[in-house]
Amino acid sequence: MPPCPRAYEDGDIRNVQLFSWIEEAAMIGARIVVGVDGSPGSRAAVQWAAAEALMRGAELRVLTAYHRPETGAATSAILHAAVTHARTVAPGVEVSCVAQAGYAVPVLLHAAEVADMLVVGCRRGGGLPGAPHGTVGNQVATHARCCVVVVRGRAAPDTGPVVAGVGDGAADGAVLGRAFEEAALRHAEVLAVTTQDRGLADSLATWRDKFPEVPAECEVADGDPGKVLVDRSRRARLVTVGPRRHGFEGVMLGAIGGRLVDHADCPVLVARP
Repeated sequence: MPPCPRAYEDGDIRNVQLFSWIEEAAMIGARIVVGVDGSPGSRAAVQWAAAEALMRGAELRVLTAYHRPETGAATSAILHAAVTHARTVAPGVEVSCVAQAGYAVPVLLHAAEVADMLVVGCRRGGGLPGAPHGTVGNQVATHARCCVVVVRGRAAPDTGPVVAGVGDGAADGAVLGRAFEEAALRHAEVLAVTTQDRGLADSLATWRDKFPEVPAECEVADGDPGKVLVDRSRRARLVTVGPRRHGFEGVMLGAIGGRLVDHADCPVLVARP
């Protein structure tokens, strides 16, 4: 098992040891976890996650997976580069890191059990070791129990609204709530988009009362919901959607979220109630 640099100080690796997620859960406050693999997509995910941690005053945990002990040097290099980038983007944020033995998706889902937000980059196939067919982001967004952000599309989109895709009933409250929260952090506006007007104006009024500083508009659009949201993502800084209720586990990503994770032109946040 390769060494896991748990924390960095002044660019040096210190206090090299392994900790289980559950053992550390009680030791920290809000935590954002970002999965890395050394790819350009994971670098973009680190940048987004570090900026989010700075806005929220949260701890940032950098995570990578490995399945061959002999890759220890490469694993440490991936973590070192990611942590250095995070500290450059967000000085003052508490950044730690861990290497977990196993395949990418199970490792990320285990981390999600004690995270407030899980962030991954966009990379088809490959990615962290042992990735299944399709994107790691799609797999993780389908099954994780915390909210998931898949960072994709334009580099560092910092203009435009936070788009909320609504119309799934049970998930709409979580989607709108998260959209308003993210918009407030960014001093941005909310654009709530639906293809079926189900009292959206009333729902929006409730969140306007809770976030009076956030401008908000609603749009009832024609067409396929997934295609509509992909189109709106070209002018957005973030798109928020919710999971569909399905089966014993209770949540699935659904066709709309899946299309966004694969085709959106900005980061996609899958909100959990």
